[in-house]
Amino acid sequence: MANGWFHAIVDLIAFGRPYLDVHQEKDKAARTLGSRHRTVDHSWYWQFGTSWTFSDPFPSGLRKTITESASTVGPDFAETQEVIFTHEYLDRVWDDLPHPERKYWEGFMVWLLLNPALLKTWAGVDVREGTIHRVVDGQEIWEPCAELKELYKRLRRYAKFVEWKDPVLREMIEVFGQTPNAGSK
Repeated sequence: MANGWFHAIVDLIAFGRPYLDVHQEKDKAARTLGSRHRTVDHSWYWQFGTSWTFSDPFPSGLRKTITESASTVGPDFAETQEVIFTHEYLDRVWDDLPHPERKYWEGFMVWLLLNPALLKTWAGVDVREGTIHRVVDGQEIWEPCAELKELYKRLRRYAKFVEWKDPVLREMIEVFGQTPNAGSK
């Protein structure tokens, strides 16, 4: 299974925030069940091959349900649902990756996390200013996200700790190369 911090970095890129708490809650059964934790609260994972495939991971019915929940319950709820489905999709992808390739992707994601300028220009997430690039009603805006700076700092500390503990991960990050101001702010 992909680690919670890995899921959170993907979320930062895809949604503009690292939903670390959502992933920790979703995978809390892993503490007692290990990799069998997916028997708890991972129904989308188990629908692989019937309700969804790698070529169609988020079919129209699922997209319709999320769109409807955005208008009935609210956009924050809908985005959290997207995070949950993406979590299970990523877990399924992760299962097919050999260990060296997992390390490669972990290293790349931590390297990306440690490069705020790249997060801003490539992913549209300004962790220094606490804004997320969005298109709203056809207009491009930088939407303020008050908690983004602190969420980023928390995720960055977590990733730096993982990097410190894992020599293979450190080696992968070196392969990608650090930028001079990678961790500033």
